[in-house]
Amino acid sequence: MSVTGFMYNINATKKLGELELSEGLEGNRSWHHQFKDSAYVYIGGLHPGLTEGDVVIVFSQFGEIIDVNLIRDKSTGKSKGFCFICYEDQRSTVLAVDNMNGYQLLKRTIRVDHVGKYKAPKQFDENDKDEDGDPKLLEYKATGAEGVGHGVYNVTKGQQRIDEVAKVRKAPTSKAGLEDEDEAWAKAFEDSLKTGGDGKEKKKDKKSMKKEKKDLKEMLKEAKRLKKETKKTKKEAKKMKKVKKEGKTKSSVKMEASSPSESSSDDDEDSDDSESEKPKKRRK
Repeated sequence: MSVTGFMYNINATKKLGELELSEGLEGNRSWHHQFKDSAYVYIGGLHPGLTEGDVVIVFSQFGEIIDVNLIRDKSTGKSKGFCFICYEDQRSTVLAVDNMNGYQLLKRTIRVDHVGKYKAPKQFDENDKDEDGDPKLLEYKATGAEGVGHGVYNVTKGQQRIDEVAKVRKAPTSKAGLEDEDEAWAKAFEDSLKTGGDGKEKKKDKKSMKKEKKDLKEMLKEAKRLKKETKKTKKEAKKMKKVKKEGKTKSSVKMEASSPSESSSDDDEDSDDSESEKPKKRRK
């Protein structure tokens, strides 16, 4: 942590937030309470390419922004890297400071802090002068996100230019010379449908309708014929399955019928063997 400079302020503000969280400080005991009368926030360390609209997009997540003052160089108009924003609700400043202080935006660490007393930029009316001949000081009004207050748009020069470019892009291009043959034919066909067309065109339409009806009938006939054929094939397949099953059952019956005869012959052979093995009686 640096002792002095830009990062010192960022780290000091972060430590205050961590202390509040650890101690459970809130309300009057919070360090934010001393800025309860100011809805302005200071933002430093911004990328020079960021505009007022970019800042609003980033910080509007914490509340409605009603004033943006991005400090620019008077001669070049380039951003100096810091600005002031004002929220409609002062409580939004607490959220912005706690969440965005030390945040990395476009690879730059930004500083976000409260502003106790905001010094509004002075604007003078060169046309209206006082008794001494000096221009009168104009009353400061909130600029809003894009120009002159909430709900008023396209006031700043940059936003006007963006709006002009958008309008040019949205403007329809001339269709002369861009239509091809297909588009011309489609338009002619639509016009003929609206007007009804000539008698010849109607006759052609009737003939084409008749042809389409005939084609549809033929297609239906073919579909019916295919359905019948599929039914026949299904029936034949079922018959083949039945025949196969019956053949299997007959073969099993034959095997069962042949098995007992074999067993009987085996028994006879066994009986003969037993008789032959019996010892013969000796004669006295």
